[in-house]
Order: sequence, then C-alpha cells, then structure tokens
Amino acid sequence: MSTPPPSDTSDVSDVSDVRPSGSADLVRDEILPTVSLPMSIRSVSLTVLTAIAVVWALYVAQTLVVPLLLGMVISLVLSPLVEGLRRLRVPRPAGAGLVLMLLLGLIGGIGYQLSAPAAALADELPQVARRIRQALVSTTIGRESAMSDLQEAADELTSAAAVAPRDRSGAQPVRVVEPPAGLRDYVMTGTGMAAQVLLVLFLVFFLLSAGDLYKRKFVKLTGPSLSRKKITVQIMDEIKDQIGVYLRTLVTVSSIVGVATWLAYVAVGMPNAAVWGLLAGVANVVPYIGPTLVAGAASAMAFAHFGTIGEAVMVGSIQVAITSLEGFLLTPALMSRSARMNPVAMFVGLLFWGWLWGAWGGVLGVPLLMATKVIADRVDDLHALGELLGD
Repeated sequence: MSTPPPSDTSDVSDVSDVRPSGSADLVRDEILPTVSLPMSIRSVSLTVLTAIAVVWALYVAQTLVVPLLLGMVISLVLSPLVEGLRRLRVPRPAGAGLVLMLLLGLIGGIGYQLSAPAAALADELPQVARRIRQALVSTTIGRESAMSDLQEAADELTSAAAVAPRDRSGAQPVRVVEPPAGLRDYVMTGTGMAAQVLLVLFLVFFLLSAGDLYKRKFVKLTGPSLSRKKITVQIMDEIKDQIGVYLRTLVTVSSIVGVATWLAYVAVGMPNAAVWGLLAGVANVVPYIGPTLVAGAASAMAFAHFGTIGEAVMVGSIQVAITSLEGFLLTPALMSRSARMNPVAMFVGLLFWGWLWGAWGGVLGVPLLMATKVIADRVDDLHALGELLGD
C-alpha cells in the first residue's frame, strides 16, 4: 500500500514557524480591522472649499456682519424687558425705545462717575511706564553676557555697513520719514465708530419692535412640511433660550466680578480701584483673554505704585482668584440651563473668531459657538460637529 504524498497545505498555527523572521508586523497589519468613511474625496474637497469661501466672505464683510450679530445679541439680552413692558400694555416700539434710553442713560451715568478716576489713571500711565523702565534698567546694569556682546558687535557691523556706501560715492543717504497721523484720520475713525454704534442701536430697536415677526417668516420659508416647521421652531427657540441665558448670566457675573475687584482693590490700597473694577467687569466678557490682560496690567500698575514684586503678585493673584471662583463655581451654577461645551472646543473657537474679527470675535465667539452646537445637534449631517463641541 503506497504512502500518500505530503499535503501542500499547512495549519494556521504553523505560519509562525515557516514565515521569515521580521514579517510579524506585516501579518499583523494585514489582519487589522478597517473602517470606511462615509464620504468621498470629492465631497471632502467641496466641503473644504466651501468652508474657505465662507470664512473669506465673513472676513471681508465684517464691517456689516459684526454690527448685525452684535445687534441681535443685544436684542436677546433686552427682549425680556420689552416683553415685561408689553404685558403692562406698553406697545413694543415704545417699550423698545424706553429700554434703549434706560440702557444709554445707565452707560452714560457710569461713564460720568468714572471719568475723574479714569483721567487720573491716564495721567499716571507715563509715570508708571517710567518707573517700570527704571526698575528693568536697574536690574540689568552691570551684566556682561554673550548676548550683549553679540548685540554690540551687530550694532557695529550695521553702522559700518551704513557708512561704507557714503564713503565710496559721497552721496548722502535718503531717509524717508512718514508724516504723523493728521486730524483727518482721527475724525474719520471717530465718524466710523459713531456710525457703527448708531447702526447697532437702530438694529436693536427694530428687532425689539418686531418681536417674533422674523421667527414666523423663517418658519414659513422652511416649506409646507409640518415636521420641518416644528424642528425649525425648536431650533430657534433653543438658540434664543440658551444664548439669552448665557448673555444674562454673563452680564450678572461680570457685574459681580467688577464689584468684587473694586472692593478687593480698595482693601489693599490699590489706586483707582473703581476703574480697575470696571475694566475687570468689561474684560470678563471675553473669556480667558480679558481677565488675563487685566491681571497683568493691574500687576504692572501695583509694581509701579508700591515698588515691590510681592505687592504686584498679590494684586494679580486677587484678580486671578476672583475670575477663577467665577469660572469654576458661579458661572456653572447660573448656567445650568444653558448648553455645555467642552473647554477645548470653546478655547479653539474663541481663537478662530478672534483671529477672524479681532476683539469683536472674542465677544461674539461663545454665542456663535452655542448657536452652531444647537444647529449641529438637530441636523443629521452635522452630528459629528455637535459631538466635538459638546461637553
């Protein structure tokens, strides 16, 4: 009886015995599971190009878009007051005008009360800068380092290079001096700012007078489908509620931060404490960046006034402590009804809007992120974006 020929097949367990050394990673890569993305290269390219076009349009049209968004945000803050007056039989236009006049009167009164301390602070700024410069110079006098030697050598080389052409040709180098900014530039800047303020005020007045007119129009534009109308109403109501809660909370918290800063600086003997309290309250509108700038400026002023680093650190630490307590305790307790976003997404969003629109981008960044999250949570194709922004 003949013996059968040996089989060419081998058991899977014998693969490690027959494969060459060094091929373990190759086999491991071959058996890794893969995931296919539900999109094509073409759709990704179109999405990227559309995003670039939208960002460019927002940057170019910022002089129009920023006042419009700012007016909408202010109207959301003031709308409960107008609704309360309407329940008291006051017509919407009259209520809107009354609320705006009260707001302008409040801002004007605060500005008038703080005008004298602000002028005193402005008068002290040159002396503060001089003291800080003297302190920095006194700490660096007598230091000899490689960097200073290199800087001196670079200055000598620059002077030699500037003199050499004149020695050969005898021609006097021409120096172009830019003329100082004239009165016309300041007038144009002031006129532009006044026009922007008037535009925002008129827009706020019209939005408060219109009530839910544009809400009904947007719902009507969604089409005859009852489900689409219902979803649109839910999105608009949720955006209004969440942004309204955030803005009213921000106004309350900023007022508390300003008063706390004023009282704390009065206790430690900081000059112009009322002005610093106002600056702290206003800067609290821009998360992270505003309180940091105020803390740094207050520390520099304290160093110039008290003359010791310990006092400067103490003043800056007071500001940091107040804003930290506000950020970790007060704001989360007051914003329990509002949408929660993770800090990384909020910080990146603020960087983006600040890069796009400057200081106004920092002010409007959080409301825009909140509106984007509400829309992303309700639209199927944008659920991934909502998940990235969510807590």
